[in-house]
Amino acid sequence: MQNQKSRMAIIHLAKKQLALDEEAYRAILSGAGVASAKDIETDLQFNTVMSAFTRLGFLPSGHKVNKHRSTVSGRPGMISRRQEYYIKGLWALASRVKDEKSLRRMIKRIGKVDDISFLTRQNASAVILALRDICWKAGFNPDTKEGVCCGVSKERLII
Repeated sequence: MQNQKSRMAIIHLAKKQLALDEEAYRAILSGAGVASAKDIETDLQFNTVMSAFTRLGFLPSGHKVNKHRSTVSGRPGMISRRQEYYIKGLWALASRVKDEKSLRRMIKRIGKVDDISFLTRQNASAVILALRDICWKAGFNPDTKEGVCCGVSKERLII
């Protein structure tokens, strides 16, 4: 178990690297059941927060960082292929209307761009957080491989 100061330093580094706004940062912390980074007391809470950051593209300092990470458009600072894949997976899991047109409308509303390939990393993170919220409200756990929450199968949840 790491000491609290080093945990907080890692968490704040991830927040800065991902360029998260305060609302997105607090949403990630609330997913671990805490309101502030200094409230994290268990390894489970810390690992929950860090896994959310990792899914959004954070790489701890021990990892080799490639300046030209694989992006959809090939431009730095834009949505990564991993973020695009994650957005489309969350959309397929929890959306009621599973077509490309509906996804584009959501991206236009949240990310203020016409196509997923024009999203910045920060806007992609906002879209991901919104889709994760939709998943939770639909009864799916976006953190599990199956997407099942509370032992209820996906087939029973789809109306």
